[in-house]
Amino acid sequence: MDSTLVDIINSFKPISLEEMDSVKLLVRNDYKFITTIPTLYAILNDLNDEYTILTINQNPFQEYKTIYFDTAEDSMYMSHQNGKLNRYKIRHRTYMSTNAEFLEIKFKTNKGKTFKKRIPFPISKDLTEANDFITKNSPYSGEQLRHKSLVEYTRLTLVNLAQGERATIDIDLHVTNCETNETVDFSHVCIIELKRDKSTSNSKLQSVLLKHRVFQRGMSKYSIGTAAIYDIKKNRFKKKLRFIEKLKINSK
Repeated sequence: MDSTLVDIINSFKPISLEEMDSVKLLVRNDYKFITTIPTLYAILNDLNDEYTILTINQNPFQEYKTIYFDTAEDSMYMSHQNGKLNRYKIRHRTYMSTNAEFLEIKFKTNKGKTFKKRIPFPISKDLTEANDFITKNSPYSGEQLRHKSLVEYTRLTLVNLAQGERATIDIDLHVTNCETNETVDFSHVCIIELKRDKSTSNSKLQSVLLKHRVFQRGMSKYSIGTAAIYDIKKNRFKKKLRFIEKLKINSK
């Protein structure tokens, strides 16, 4: 891990999983931002007086492995590509720091609300064993789904209990095509996602992002990763892929 980032993160007060429970935000508003690693350093330096950082086993850097599923027709990806407002993601996530494994279903409504359901589920099991969960919470079944993309990254989680918000910061992002094992390196960017259960006023993080000219810009790791590593319709994502490539030049 970059020593500069480690030094900055060590300036934050830690918070445990138990202490963070009051900000679970399973129903929330999400705001995404994309920027470079050098800009992230400046942002973090402006935040450590109001935010704590999730620390597990004395480690604030949490590694994630997420397998995204889709149908043979790429229905979930194509819903995003075609601009469908009510859409689903189905994924298996492994939290490497605790070895916890969950099957998760996310549903984003046409009002911008995100709902997430999950159950403990080992990746070694066949998805048909989770059919009841999948069919109850999505229009799909386990028999329809196949491994599409493996997304790996390291996550930092900032918490502001007073404002009822969390912010996740994903770095060292890599996406692998589950069919060919081809991997795309997105480690020059970081994805910041602010998760709030209320929006009555701007948070400190929003103010700092504005100060550093980082503006709201969505990035689905699954959709962008799939567009980058598959020969698939990607008109909706070409502009964003060019933006991410431009960030690589700007981060040097």
